[in-house]
Amino acid sequence: MTALQIGQDSGHHFLVDTILDTVAPTLRPGRRPNFPLAFKRKVVEATLQPGTSVSLIAREYDVNANLIFRWRQQYQEGLFGPVSQSATLLPVQVIEVPTDLPYAQPPSACYPEIIVEVGKAKLCITGTPDPQALQLILQQLLR
Repeated sequence: MTALQIGQDSGHHFLVDTILDTVAPTLRPGRRPNFPLAFKRKVVEATLQPGTSVSLIAREYDVNANLIFRWRQQYQEGLFGPVSQSATLLPVQVIEVPTDLPYAQPPSACYPEIIVEVGKAKLCITGTPDPQALQLILQQLLR
């Protein structure tokens, strides 16, 4: 923003061109910034886009990520006005499941069984043995 001033100095006129800073005013020590509601909405809606990271948005806008999470909660509560239409819901289709389906019968308890008889020794293994353990046992029995 430019302001023009005309001054007089011993009969001479001069023009002074002054440039005013448009950045937010500096805060007094100990004061927190008061962000406008439109800015908060813009930041929150940016974080709600698919694939965005709150921490990256926080760095982009130079705002603490914890503050953005608080703004998101306030946004969802409607404190920033109605929720934007950009936060659209996905369509859902409900399918009725028939209730008269037959129940599946659990498989009958069928466990493999191995019986090894060597002389007076008899070894009975039920279930699926570990191959290495079975090999070691058979080596000891058959030697």
